[in-house]
Amino acid sequence: MERVSSTETPMMRGSTQPMPTVHNDQTSRLSSIKQPSYYMTRWALVNRALAEVEVRTNGRAGVIQRFTTFLFVGGIAALVNLAVFAIGLRLLATLSPSMNAYLQNLLAYLAAAEISILANFVLNDPITFSHLPGHDRPWLVRCLRFHVTTILGVLITFAVENVAHFAIGIPAIFAEATGIIIALFFNFTVHHLFTYRHS
Repeated sequence: MERVSSTETPMMRGSTQPMPTVHNDQTSRLSSIKQPSYYMTRWALVNRALAEVEVRTNGRAGVIQRFTTFLFVGGIAALVNLAVFAIGLRLLATLSPSMNAYLQNLLAYLAAAEISILANFVLNDPITFSHLPGHDRPWLVRCLRFHVTTILGVLITFAVENVAHFAIGIPAIFAEATGIIIALFFNFTVHHLFTYRHS
């Protein structure tokens, strides 16, 4: 069998042309290029803004992009929550007028919470968190993990609201808003650390 001389120029498979030689300075430059932390959108203006944010925040544009989307989706889910709560209260008052008002309130609250959690998941899963590594889990597993995190957020909101309103004396609406803001940051962080963590 004939040996090929080591001085010959290597050829690409299926080609009569020599392979291009890559020098060490080129390979070091190529290895220093990294993927952006954000994902591209269909809007050129948004992509340019994300590229600028990526540079100015040292590679944190992806987190900012997800947080912005999370806020937007959370606003939609909050509107769903309020609508379901109002409809639930009216339905229960009409269908079961003899039912205790506290029980009506609790049932309407639970229905609104569950439907808004599902709305939050159905929108956030394919939009906000689809690029995180834990998204390769089955849909039902992601949904259950999302529920666990969000229910903890609901309990935090409830606890903060009660302490701020009854113990400190902050008006109920501001106490509720404080609880929602704290739970928002909690939920966003825990979705990264638990819900969509590596499989």
